[in-house]
Amino acid sequence: MTTRSLLAHTSRRLPLLRTSSALVVALLLFGLAPFAAAADGAPVASPARPSTVEGTVSKVTGPILDLIEGGIQIDVTNATITGGDDRLANPLPWSGILVGARVVAQVTVPDALLPVVPPPPLAATSVVVFQTRAGELSGTIQSVDVAGGKFTMLFHTVSTNASTKWSGGGPNGAVKGIGDLSAGMFAIVAVVNSGGLLATSVEAYGVTPPELFAFRGAVQTITSTAWTIAGRVVQVDSDTKIVGDPKVGDIVDVLARVHNPPPGSLAPSYLVAVSITKAPAITPPGPGRATEFDGIVESIPAAPTANGAPLGHWKISSRDVIVNGLTKLDASIVVGTAVHVKGSFLMTSGTGGSLFSMQFVASEIRKK
Repeated sequence: MTTRSLLAHTSRRLPLLRTSSALVVALLLFGLAPFAAAADGAPVASPARPSTVEGTVSKVTGPILDLIEGGIQIDVTNATITGGDDRLANPLPWSGILVGARVVAQVTVPDALLPVVPPPPLAATSVVVFQTRAGELSGTIQSVDVAGGKFTMLFHTVSTNASTKWSGGGPNGAVKGIGDLSAGMFAIVAVVNSGGLLATSVEAYGVTPPELFAFRGAVQTITSTAWTIAGRVVQVDSDTKIVGDPKVGDIVDVLARVHNPPPGSLAPSYLVAVSITKAPAITPPGPGRATEFDGIVESIPAAPTANGAPLGHWKISSRDVIVNGLTKLDASIVVGTAVHVKGSFLMTSGTGGSLFSMQFVASEIRKK
């Protein structure tokens, strides 16, 4: 029985329903309250409103996705689909959603006093997709078949499709597709097994990866010497800056340094974190509010290393500004520098008993 129909039945018996504060919060958050009541106590239909569903895709039938082991179906035909693993959140085709992906969907539920059996697929208006991956490969690209959308590395063929995410830089500039790959480039490839190895993301570089690179992901394990974040093992040392007290399950922004083995060595490359910064938790699928302003830098936290970026909470003209590993910073910004700041207000879990709070996260800080 749905929450709406349960309330409908109980409202006839208890005109003055005593509802706990937790339930009121839940009803407000999920769009199930308030609803009006007629003079006889029967509920009055309210307009259809968006609700959310989160789950792992267990089956794909065209634009119909089975979630929660087939317990719920959603129809993404007319939905705006974005990639949660993509920092730019570029629109995705629904054909790029794979079994095993985790999705957060905003759905519209038609107002009905009685449940429909069997329930139809819920119409999704927006979907955030966190693609699954079975593993990760890193090594030198051996050959590229641009026409076939494939390349080989580690003596295995890796296919790509329209939903493959591309990043890195090659001899001809930024890597935006398979046409930018060439034999001899170094690549870090997230793959799934879809009748063969299929790349969900390809990060490729001219010969070796850059000294520094940034990524975002969920913390999976934490030890005194290494963290596992989004499937990557990142070593930590006494110079690593940990910001925001992240725990297992939190989303973090990582700025890492790549350590490559000597030429001819069979040892793999490894990552050492310069900083691990807890990311503000965005309530999907609503976007942050982008804004920009001018101000004077009043305080800056200590830098993680001698040449590293000062991450954490900055104070700019009395405003609290969060700087993370993805923030673009001009060099030589010090206390007293006049700057232009761009960023977004993001919703985060509140402190001190509050449900939510808003934090301003800078995407870039430039000197004026």
